[in-house]
Amino acid sequence: MKGVPHRKISETFLDFAAPLLNDLPIEAPEIPARNALIVCFTAWNAVIFSDVLKDDHFVEEVQRLTAGKPEAAFLVEQMMARKRKLFGNDARLIGNWEVTRTKDGINLHAEAIDPHSVKRNRPAPS
Repeated sequence: MKGVPHRKISETFLDFAAPLLNDLPIEAPEIPARNALIVCFTAWNAVIFSDVLKDDHFVEEVQRLTAGKPEAAFLVEQMMARKRKLFGNDARLIGNWEVTRTKDGINLHAEAIDPHSVKRNRPAPS
């Protein structure tokens, strides 16, 4: 698959998510980390669909869902810009992922998916 760095997607994704994860208190429970990673996951995959698959549906959906919520919209836009600027060479979608908190910090297991292998079953426009 083109655009696959030799680094594990979980390592890359934690690096990508670092600005949000670094703001969490060390003793923060797993749920705030999971919520931060959901924002990152959404931004990462929306950029992959837009830039790699030339499908802006997911970016538009994120913008629709954050309309009227300026802080959320700004955060997601910043994360999409971060993906494009610092991780633009990584064309992997992130599939299933799971986060757990250990005594050493956050442990993430993530699945990398070739975006060209994904079937997109969206309804046809009416």
